[in-house]
Amino acid sequence: MNSIIIEYAKNKNLIITEEGLRLLNIDNYKNILDKLELENKVFIKPEEIRKVIASTNYKNPENTINLNKPNFYIFDKYDVTNQTLSQGKVEDFQKLFLDKYKVLSNIIKTREGFNYTTIESAKKELKNKDVDIIGMVYEKRLTQKGNLMITVDDPTGKIRLVIVNKDEKEFLKYKEILLDNVLGFKCVVLAKDILICNEVIYPDIPYINKISTVKDDKYMAIIGDTHIGSKLFLEKEFNDFINWLNLKDNENKEVVEKIKYLVIAGDLVDGVGIYPKQFDELAIPDIFEQYRIFENFILRIPQNIEIFIIPGNHDAVRLSDPQPAIPEKFLPKLYAQKNIHFMGSPAWVEIEGFKTLIYHGAALQGIYSTIKSATMDKPDLAIKEILKRRDLMPQYGERQTFVPIEKNFMVLREIPDIYIGADVHHHAYSKYKHCHMINTSCWQSITDYQVEKGHVPTLAKIMLFNFKNQKVLIKDFYKEEKKLELQE
Repeated sequence: MNSIIIEYAKNKNLIITEEGLRLLNIDNYKNILDKLELENKVFIKPEEIRKVIASTNYKNPENTINLNKPNFYIFDKYDVTNQTLSQGKVEDFQKLFLDKYKVLSNIIKTREGFNYTTIESAKKELKNKDVDIIGMVYEKRLTQKGNLMITVDDPTGKIRLVIVNKDEKEFLKYKEILLDNVLGFKCVVLAKDILICNEVIYPDIPYINKISTVKDDKYMAIIGDTHIGSKLFLEKEFNDFINWLNLKDNENKEVVEKIKYLVIAGDLVDGVGIYPKQFDELAIPDIFEQYRIFENFILRIPQNIEIFIIPGNHDAVRLSDPQPAIPEKFLPKLYAQKNIHFMGSPAWVEIEGFKTLIYHGAALQGIYSTIKSATMDKPDLAIKEILKRRDLMPQYGERQTFVPIEKNFMVLREIPDIYIGADVHHHAYSKYKHCHMINTSCWQSITDYQVEKGHVPTLAKIMLFNFKNQKVLIKDFYKEEKKLELQE
């Protein structure tokens, strides 16, 4: 389809960006490009396409763009599914980290007032000279004087940095620097191999004034961690959710009718052999049967809802990130449905103009274990740390393993408008800059492991994102009241 649109634009001497191309489809591209040609446009910006869409005369059937049709674009280039990139050699590990360094260092280099130099060049500068370097954190430790000593490297060499403990509150932020972070450092030369660091710069996401072009209320429902097959699966509550989508209880009809998308963020089933003694906690010990029952639930969802499904650490794919999509052999009936889309984890999809990053979240366990403020009952705070670092692989091998491949799918090459996560069985919502951070609850009662860890999950809550006003509603299927609440 894209090649047809590009060829049509080329014949009219129009140039379209990749983002602009995602706004066009078989129903609208001719009308929009014809109108832009009449305006003597050449280089077409996405906002110009959105403006034409918003101003189109919908009363004319021949010139109608159906706003009720789904509007999404899956970024296949950021999905590891069906891509063979690893041979498991030592060189593949090097390529993985070099790609990470290249992407993140290029972001930091664009910062105003940052005068980048290599570590090799910084070592040649005289004492007290200002130098700005970008390095990957190789090692960190506290000195006897209570300062922070960090060793960083880049493709040209390795050097030590000292961050002096002048203010305990400010110093705490520096202590939360993680191994393998790619950061910018504004420094002063102390000696040939030692710099004094005065400022640390994260890749971070910029603030974008995100304005929705959606004219009518449209909702995306978000769930995860269904864990079908477990004895603790909340079958009644999940049935209530499916019935609710089908308007069988006539509650919240004005909202349900406007749900156009559903994201399921991994751990569809409980799996088999995922953790010790799991067999005793399974109601269904066969993985194919677990997925068959999951299929039966999902097939009951109205087909006018576009469904996006990614795997989690309990699903029948490799445990290491990035994870490919769940294979068709486990879910053949769902693969046959045109409205159901299987992606890897992490996955990127633009929905109604909102770039959405969906990641189950196993790597965030490394954040919970090292940054005190980011606890498992506040997963949005861990997500914030991920966004600051622009990296879903903040520490290699810290609670999660990663596949050594030449392209690093865990780096945030795009700037998400919405981040969707799961894994810790605790819902959360907040915003960091313009990005909506949404974490799902679960459909499994509290496990013995969670009791042991003192973690209390939140159960059977649906997160609903409104693309028009960018507000989040929560529908609770576990409480008797089953209220629909606005999450500020």
